[in-house]
Amino acid sequence: MTRPLVFSATLALIPLVSACAGSSDRYPSLAIRDAERVEGVLTSVAPDPEPVAPVASPADIAALIEEAQAAHARFLAALPGARNLVAAASGAGIDSNTRQRALLALADLTSLRSDTTRSLASLDRLEAEARTGFAPAAAIASAQTEIVEMVEAEDSALDSLAARLGV
Repeated sequence: MTRPLVFSATLALIPLVSACAGSSDRYPSLAIRDAERVEGVLTSVAPDPEPVAPVASPADIAALIEEAQAAHARFLAALPGARNLVAAASGAGIDSNTRQRALLALADLTSLRSDTTRSLASLDRLEAEARTGFAPAAAIASAQTEIVEMVEAEDSALDSLAARLGV
């Protein structure tokens, strides 16, 4: 008995649904308009006649390398003393004065490593400026490589000492 009722209800809704379609005059056409048609000739832009100036002079880059080398030299000068303190503290207890001195020496070395990385950070900033301004960056990249080698050597020494101390 419910089947004829559902069928008749469906038939009653058909005119209502078709009324929703309405006329297509109220909606814009999806056809391509004249303003949307491509016309004309594309021409290339003339290249910029002036080369882009570097963001840092060779003297500025050399100064940053010298600063990093000086910091690295201070690190290398402090390294033997720290190694001796770590060697002396290798069997000491966690609350011993020898271990505390070794930890302080390790902290001092870490601070000296930060001095080396400061020059690298300056070069990274210069490289970002050069890359975003399409300026030459080969000299900056070369200096970065040189300083990264110093930092990696310092990291290796710090990791070795920390492992020996168990920190």
